[in-house]
Order: sequence, then structure tokens, then C-alpha cells
Amino acid sequence: MLGYFILHLLTAGLFILVLSQIVRDQKIDDIEAKMQSVALMLEGHIEDLENGINDQALVEHLKRLGKLTNMRFTLITNEGNVVADSVKGTEEIGPHGDREEVLLAKQEGWGFAQRYSDTLDVNMMYGAQRFDNSNQDTGCYIRVASESYEINQEILEIQMFVWIFALTLSLLTSGLMTIFSMRSMQPLTTFAKAARQVGIGKYDTALTIQSRDDEWGTLSEAFQQMQSELNRREKRLLENSQRLEAVLSSMIEGVLAVKPSGEVMLANGAACRMLKLTHPEIFGKKLLEIVRIPELAQAIEKTQLQRTFSKTEFKTISGKQKTLKARVSMLADEDKPGVAIVLHDVTELRQLETMRQDFVANVSHELKTPLASIKAYAETLRLGALHDENKNMQFVEQIEFQAELLNQQILDLLHLARVESGKKTFTITEFEINQICQAAYDQFAEIAVERKLEFQLNLTQPSPVIAADFKSIETIVKNLIVNAIHYTPENGSISISSYVKNKSAVIEVKDTGIGIAKDQQNRIFERFYRVDKARSRDMGGTGLGLAIVKHLTQSNGGSVHLESRLGKGSCFEIHLPLKTG
Repeated sequence: MLGYFILHLLTAGLFILVLSQIVRDQKIDDIEAKMQSVALMLEGHIEDLENGINDQALVEHLKRLGKLTNMRFTLITNEGNVVADSVKGTEEIGPHGDREEVLLAKQEGWGFAQRYSDTLDVNMMYGAQRFDNSNQDTGCYIRVASESYEINQEILEIQMFVWIFALTLSLLTSGLMTIFSMRSMQPLTTFAKAARQVGIGKYDTALTIQSRDDEWGTLSEAFQQMQSELNRREKRLLENSQRLEAVLSSMIEGVLAVKPSGEVMLANGAACRMLKLTHPEIFGKKLLEIVRIPELAQAIEKTQLQRTFSKTEFKTISGKQKTLKARVSMLADEDKPGVAIVLHDVTELRQLETMRQDFVANVSHELKTPLASIKAYAETLRLGALHDENKNMQFVEQIEFQAELLNQQILDLLHLARVESGKKTFTITEFEINQICQAAYDQFAEIAVERKLEFQLNLTQPSPVIAADFKSIETIVKNLIVNAIHYTPENGSISISSYVKNKSAVIEVKDTGIGIAKDQQNRIFERFYRVDKARSRDMGGTGLGLAIVKHLTQSNGGSVHLESRLGKGSCFEIHLPLKTG
């Protein structure tokens, strides 16, 4: 409305300017005609005078005529001298022959000009009529002057009238247009509110103008259809997004989507865990700035340059080291496409491959050693020691010892294979763990004394009761005690304890032996892994005892824990679930 009002006033101002100029020109033309008529009338009067312009009564006549017509009359000779003036009389007022109107009258008979009068100190209009006296030889110029004030006043009055009319009309029309606009454009406000609601995700806003039978009603129906369609599409997008998020979050593989500029635009939880990233903070950041892995950077660059997929394998740097396998493929066919990265955690697979390689090497070595000893003793006997009464029995005993060791290793391997495969049958019964501990103590107490070891039994009362396979738990405790005896030097101590911890029955075997280094503690439950290989083999160990302990404990629903310091001894805890009900 303000813009319309200003435009209306500018139009009115332009109209007033044009009108004022037209009225001014008309008024000036009228005054000029009047001045010329009066000058011609005065010319006739002067011609009737006997002395012409030199007549003494002419001055008074000019004065009377000036008062009647509100004009100024001046008589100017051909030489330019003023001989009479209705205002100054016959006073000398200087030559006027060079005035513009006089010069025009000299050429054309009538001259007209407008200018400021220094004599009267006002804006004046001048008209000059050339007069040639037919009765006398002398001629003159009759100059008629009129002030511009009246014209200016009349134009000002017209301008004021038009301005008042224009302002009144502008205010009236602006008011009417405001009322009309508010009524007609009210639906626009309704649409604006509804659009803002749609912008924040609310699609149920009802439009009160839907019942109108004009264009607004038609637009309202279209808007309602748009709301319904947007609501349906948003629900579909949300469902698809939720499905995608559910699929990505349930994947064990890490998934990353990277823009052509290198910024991360998608990452599931598995990828963040693998790369040790914070999920909300990585979006919008360049992947290679927060994950500085050269192999991954080279794979991404190769995919973007060669426009194909690439594979790589690398180890993480921060936190616990993992081995990750990455497949990088293009996202879109662009000059420099974005990439999708799928990560697989192959840490356990690589560890299993290492363990398999170690197992093959260890089992070959473990089986080869007793076989080589048996072969060597048999050859010695064949080459003549069989008849040596001092040595032959000793060689036979060694052959028997190595054969028994080889047999025990094979039996342990078969036992371990049955446990791992799940084919071993377990007989689950309820019994007290103190019973197992007491039997093991009685079995190995004499051996401990022979090796000059202090052997202790610390049992909690009443005894914790578990539901498990009795023979399996007996084997577990036996293997732990045998290990403790083998690796504890003379004057050391071994203890067997039972207690309840965190709602689990615990069997603890503790010794003051050689201990296990920190970097070896994760591997001692592997097959044939020995802390002290030479000593273990001399003691007749197979290298499978702790592997059997681990798998039997897990098969009975328990877990094994180790605390050890090199040179300070070891403590094995077997946690088994208590009997329920």
C-alpha cells in the first residue's frame, strides 16, 4: 500500500507540473494579448494628442490608466530614452532602448519578455508596441508591464487544490485498497501459515478457505492434495531410511560412502567401531584427514582414477590393532566419482591362519621328536646294544617312555578334537566342587612332597554346587595341578581353593612358579604352545593341557581366567555357573 501511495503521489505531481505549465502559458498568453490591446488603445489616444508623446497631460493619463489596469506604462523614444512612466512620471530612469521587448518591437512591431525588475524589485512581464505617429515625425515605443505575482498565485492555488484533491483521493483509494486487499489476501496469510507447518513436517493443517468457490478455493484443494502427497512421500522416505539404517546397523561389515571431494556422507556403526571414529562427528569431514591409512588412500585414488573397484588390506593404527579388508567401488559416473567402501574385520581370520600354521609346525615337531627318539634307540639296539646287558634295558625303557608320550599326545589331540566338534558326550550331574578339589589334592599331595613343594587346600564351606560333567571338571583341575607342579621350582608352593564369586563357583589353582610373560598370556591356551618348551617336554607334557582346560570349561558353560607375572607365579581361575533351583 505504501508503494501504491507513493506512486499515486508521483503521478499527481507529474500531472500538476504539466497542468501548471499549461495554465501558466495560457495566462501569459492572455496577459500578453491584454497588454497588446491596452498598448494599441494607448497608441490611439497618443495619436489624438496635439503634442503627441510630449503632451503634458499624457503622464497623468498614464498614471490613471496604470491604476485602472494595474499595469505599468512607459513611453520610450526611438533613441531609447524614457519620456514618461506611470510609476516614475518624467523622472530620468535611464535608457531602455536595449531592453529585450523593445528590440523585438523594433523588428516585429510587438515584443514580449519576462524578467526581474531592478526598479520595482519584482518579477515582471513586459510588452512593447512600436508606435509611429502619423501626425508628427516623432515615433516611440509603448511598453506595458505587469507583475507575475498574480499568475504565480493563481497557479499556486490551482496546485494546492489539485494536491489536496490528489492526497484525498490517494488516502481514500489506499484505504479502500487496504480493506479490499486484507479481505482478498487473507487466504494468503492462511496459506503462509499452512506452508510453515508443512516446512516443519506437519501435514494435517486444515485450510478454512477450502469451501470458497473462487480461485482461492481451487488453490486450497490443490494445497491439500500437495500436503497429502508430501506426507505420503515423507513417510515412505522415513520408512526407507529406517530400513536402510536397520540394515546398515545390523551389518557386521563396515560401510562408508564418500563424496568426490572426500567428505564422509554415510557411515554405519560397524565402520565407526572398526576405524575408531565418533559417529555424529565424522559427517562433512574428509575421511583421509581423520583416518590416515596409506593403503586405504591408495585404494580410493585408484578407484577414482581407473573408474573400477579395488581391494586392499591394512592394519589399524589407534587402539587395539585390527586387520581390515576393504573393497572400494564407485558411487556414480562422474569426472571424479564418489566411492563406497565396505570393510571386513579379518583379524580373527588372520589369527586363525597364524594359529593353524603354528599348529601344523608344532604338531609336526611334537610328533617328530618322540618318533626320532624311538627310531634312534631302536637303531642303537639293532646295531649291537641289544646284547649289552648294561644298556639294553635303559634303551627299551626310553623307547617305552617316548611311545607313551606319543600315545598321550594322540589321545589328547583326539580328546580335544571331540570337545571342539561338539561330538563328545557330557553327562551333566550335580555335585560339590569341593569333592573334585579334595580328590585332586589327595592324588598329587605325595608327588608335591617328593618335589619339595608346599601343597595347600583351601575350601569354602558349604561347598558350592554345580551342574556339569564330573569327568570334565576333574580333567580341568588335574591338568592345572600338573602344570603347576611342572613349572614350580623346589621350595615353592601350590594351592587349590574353592569359593563363590559374582554368582559363580570358582576353582582356583595358584602357584609360585616361573610365571608367564604378559605377551604370552593370550597364547598359552593354543595347542602345543609352551612357555618353557625344553622343560615341558622333559617333564612329559604334551603341550595340549591348557587347550583342553579352555575348551572343557567353555563346553560346561564356564570361563577360565589367568593372572600371572613373570617370575612371580600364576593363578588360574575356573568360573562355573552355580546350580539353579
